[in-house]
Amino acid sequence: MQITIDEKTRIRGTEHCWQLERARIVKGAPEWRATKYFTTVALALQEAAQHEIRTTPATGLIEAIKVCEAVMEKYGRIFDDVGKFPREAE
Repeated sequence: MQITIDEKTRIRGTEHCWQLERARIVKGAPEWRATKYFTTVALALQEAAQHEIRTTPATGLIEAIKVCEAVMEKYGRIFDDVGKFPREAE
């Protein structure tokens, strides 16, 4: 299984674990590399969301709350779309 978070981040299931992968562009195409490994998909999603929140350049409490809300909404949509065919997903 593969869960695309955005154009540079995805979670991919393997036979032994869940991998958080990041892409870098090589010769015009993304090259995916695992950066962390998890025993559950929930832990992998949690790390991806926390990374996104940590690395957002919010400078105050109001901005931080807005970023957290936006990330929660984004990951909620990802969960809603899991198992749908691409044309069915929003």
